[in-house]
Amino acid sequence: MTTTEAPPPASDEAILVALMQLGRQMRRLHHGDDLEIGALPVLHVLGRTTTLRLSDLAAKLELDASTISRHIRQLEDRGFVQRTDDPDDRRATRLALTDEGRKKCQKAMECRRTRVNEALEDWSKSDRADLQRLLIRFADDLATRTT
Repeated sequence: MTTTEAPPPASDEAILVALMQLGRQMRRLHHGDDLEIGALPVLHVLGRTTTLRLSDLAAKLELDASTISRHIRQLEDRGFVQRTDDPDDRRATRLALTDEGRKKCQKAMECRRTRVNEALEDWSKSDRADLQRLLIRFADDLATRTT
């Protein structure tokens, strides 16, 4: 008679190790494209809106303005982001993706989406839904406790 042992209860250590492994794997998805690792979130947020002020972009990404400024300069130099005058405040500028930036973002996201789908191809719809629900819950809980 064969018995199946119940999996051990989740420990904080096991969760931390899994998160570190996940971080490494997600960084590996970055290899092969020529974007800096922090650039894709910038492109992604800009791609979901028409224009944003740098301060608003920094707030959405929960990063300081100097970090966002560095990313924006690099993305501008590559033709992925453009600045325009802010019609509401002459001292400010607004940021937007160029057509090239939109294409770059879509290509990078599609590459990552494909890799994630490959990893999940043997998972049931229910398991995928559980993963999505728990990841969103974890990210939300972590964000509310670190701000």
